[in-house]
Amino acid sequence: MRVFLDTNVALDTLLPGRPSHKESTELINLGSNANIRFRITSLSIADMAYCSLKYVAKEDLIERFKLFYREWKIISLGAMDIAFAMESKCPDFEDALQISAAEMESDVIVTNNKKHFEPYTALPVYSPKEFMDKLREAAGAE
Repeated sequence: MRVFLDTNVALDTLLPGRPSHKESTELINLGSNANIRFRITSLSIADMAYCSLKYVAKEDLIERFKLFYREWKIISLGAMDIAFAMESKCPDFEDALQISAAEMESDVIVTNNKKHFEPYTALPVYSPKEFMDKLREAAGAE
């Protein structure tokens, strides 16, 4: 399964003080043991660096990014994503960019900001907790 992680979910794994740190970290750990391939945009990496550097040492952040680079697919944004975002009804331009990338490369979106995603994409949209519950439910049905 190809799971697109919004910036806020990935950022939650880096910063223990964020409200969804536990759920997001648990999702990443659970996904690593399942048949899941996480996806994230290059813009998310830049946003996470910007938001994290006052809380996380640069060396530690780079080590985490190396892990993401090895284990996740990092999607580059391009002109088509920008064109999509400019035409999107999504109120947040950065989220519209994320939706564009997700729709080309993913089966589901996981975010902590569902209201900026659900109305603007045909992909299923889950919070980290909802997606983990879905994974557990599927595992129990096997």
